[in-house]
Amino acid sequence: MQIRDRIKELRRVPASELIPNPKNWRTHPVAQQDALRGVLAEVGYADALIARETPEGLMLVDGHLRAETTPDADVPVLVLDINAAEADLMLATLDPLAAMAGRDEERLSELLSTVSSDNDTVNALLQTLANGYEPLTIADPEPVTDEAYVQTVDTPIYEPSGPQPEIAELSDRSTADELRREIRDAELPEEVERFLLDAAERHVAFNFQHIANYYAHAPADVQALMERSALVVVDYDQAIQTGFVRLKEDIDAAFHQDYPDA
Repeated sequence: MQIRDRIKELRRVPASELIPNPKNWRTHPVAQQDALRGVLAEVGYADALIARETPEGLMLVDGHLRAETTPDADVPVLVLDINAAEADLMLATLDPLAAMAGRDEERLSELLSTVSSDNDTVNALLQTLANGYEPLTIADPEPVTDEAYVQTVDTPIYEPSGPQPEIAELSDRSTADELRREIRDAELPEEVERFLLDAAERHVAFNFQHIANYYAHAPADVQALMERSALVVVDYDQAIQTGFVRLKEDIDAAFHQDYPDA
């Protein structure tokens, strides 16, 4: 596996100019704020904040409390070339990944015997560390079977009943037809009109209860076409093979074309 280096540069930036991430989910109790002030006062900045470039400026991914604690300082910032989705992933996993680390009791005891602080809150933190804590754990993933397609959810099955409905009862075209009239009245270029008319079909509302009843009474050739159109799902695995997996393969191919080293 090739690991990409996403760090563009180390930059020193006024903390007050860094943009807080609106999706930041971590809160900072007073004890944590006091402990951080104590460590910064005794040691100073010894690691960097993390941010990414946005049109508005550098937006934080990690280091919100440090930026808030020292708003007048020029702080070290690792500037990454990540997009918004990658930033969200980092924001969601950075702290939990660190919290998953275990502890070697002997080495920790040796370390704590050499560590002290002039800050009461930092000393309280060290004492808490000495008293033990539980690392964050996650459940082991379910083993993957050899089957090509695995159904991991219970699929609700509708039992058809009653007489065969009329075709007009199977769908409601009112919204789609109204939109198609507006598109035709707009006197657009032919290609644009054709595209928008196709898109208007997305607004057809299907009554799947009536469709199931209609399918139960339909001849075999009509039933087969309804299955191909995904109006009914009779064979779950076949539906995946003819639809979802094909779509996934297209997405994978496009991804690897754009990111050959991923």
